[in-house]
Amino acid sequence: MNNTTLVILIAGSSRRFAGKVKKQFIKVDNKPIFIHTLINMLKFNFNNVVLVSAEEEIKNIKKYIEKEEFIKEKIKKNIHYIKGGSERVYSVYNAMSFLNEHKEDIKTDYVFIHDGVRPLVKKKEIALLYETVLKYDAAILASKVVDTVKKVDENNNIIETIDRTYLYRAATPQGFKFDNYMSAIEKYINDKNADLVTDDAEIYSKYFGNVKISECSSDNIKITNREDLDIFIKLR
Repeated sequence: MNNTTLVILIAGSSRRFAGKVKKQFIKVDNKPIFIHTLINMLKFNFNNVVLVSAEEEIKNIKKYIEKEEFIKEKIKKNIHYIKGGSERVYSVYNAMSFLNEHKEDIKTDYVFIHDGVRPLVKKKEIALLYETVLKYDAAILASKVVDTVKKVDENNNIIETIDRTYLYRAATPQGFKFDNYMSAIEKYINDKNADLVTDDAEIYSKYFGNVKISECSSDNIKITNREDLDIFIKLR
């Protein structure tokens, strides 16, 4: 039986979301969005959960978790709280390092990293992603690009129409064989010439190997603005 750990990132600063409350803590049906995300993800049977957040928010996050019987029943005591970093990649690294340091107690064969503001991923999509990761060691959820894509110059003049046949919109969760991704992210962190990255697949593909696509619905949105929030409210 493979041991799986779900890492949920809720340390975002919500720079693109106008409002006094960070998007992950906005309440819908009296629950913050990150709770909706966690409840949704726990429909799949993960062995462990790591929540990564700003240090000053951990206390409140624990209070929200304590109110949710479904979460406590599903994951029991196997939930851990980690301080995030200044950027997404450093939050992921903190979680990976924690799991690596405690691998005797928190056994992790495969790790699945998910945005705390993606509450609409379907259970069947997670299950298919899991099977793909088992087969290929690394895979991400992504949806096909269906719109016509234009490339522009610095003056917003169209200079090229991009062939969308092989284009996908990367989403999360992104899943990896734990030891492989631990190796990859350590190489990234130690690479002084590395550019800032925005997802884990980029790190894995650059420093370890190929990453497969496991297709998901375009409904698997990341809530980054008010329009996204309205979509979630309608689709939940």
